[in-house]
Amino acid sequence: VITADGVYQGALYRVDRQPVMRHYFAAMESGQYTRVFATGPTQSGKTLTCSIIPVLYHLFEFGETTVFAVPSIDMAADKWHEDILPVIRWSRYAELLPTEGRGAKGSHVTSIRFKNGATLRFMTAGGGDKQRAGFTTRIVVLTEVDGFDAASDTSRETDKIGQIEARTLADPEHARVYGECTVSIEQGRTWQEYINGSESKVLMRCQHCGGYVLPEREHLVGWEEAETEVEAMEESVLCCPDCGACWTEDDRRQGVEESILIHKGQRIENGKVVGEPFKTRTLGFRWNAAHNLFVPIREYAARMWRATHRDAIDEELAERELSQF
Repeated sequence: VITADGVYQGALYRVDRQPVMRHYFAAMESGQYTRVFATGPTQSGKTLTCSIIPVLYHLFEFGETTVFAVPSIDMAADKWHEDILPVIRWSRYAELLPTEGRGAKGSHVTSIRFKNGATLRFMTAGGGDKQRAGFTTRIVVLTEVDGFDAASDTSRETDKIGQIEARTLADPEHARVYGECTVSIEQGRTWQEYINGSESKVLMRCQHCGGYVLPEREHLVGWEEAETEVEAMEESVLCCPDCGACWTEDDRRQGVEESILIHKGQRIENGKVVGEPFKTRTLGFRWNAAHNLFVPIREYAARMWRATHRDAIDEELAERELSQF
């Protein structure tokens, strides 16, 4: 897979640029899960890793029909032209692109057939329930998962994601479902899939106390009393949840490099994973801003300062923005 944009444009995709993704792929390759739901902050490679790569893997390595589900038909066109198509063009799969039909040109896309015989079928939350009922596949990839929640309110039948997943029931043992989204509320579909699945966490190793910890938003300190955004960036620091030591960016990177993945029911003792993982077919995988090496921690401090000051009169709006980013 070749990265199609950003600072790594034209370069091979490598997990060492975002080490948390090693755990994501290793968990999928374990064979324990048939459903994978991932959540992480924006600007952390989530779309490419958790939806585009699975799509390309099944379309081109297996040559099989794949459903790509998005909340709206307009988003389907955007995802095809801005996310999927550029990666294909940069890769060795470019020769399999269609030379005619909606996949070759135009903005409205519903189904694209490639030269290897595989078909990429877009499904949306909009439209009647019957449009999702007559198509079978082994593979479903969902993006912007929480965007399906609102659309479900207008359907008389089951939820939209449930309908789309039902397309795999012809071969349930070999079916694979991938989903990804940022999260902002606990009631959203993505968070519910996470906590009801494996609830997997990536624990980072503190370079000061040696413990395995998971820094959250409250462990980014120093920005709260800042009078300006620049001051918030200068004064912010990420602290170890156990020993309270202040981490440098090198500490943070090394902490991710030496991280360990644990699932619900497991814990770390003497540097080793112990306990039986929760039995589930759903991998719920989460990383947060502390793991995201694409964005310096000071930039998150600036976002937090802006959100709390700009939206001071709307605490709910500020909280949703902080949770998502």
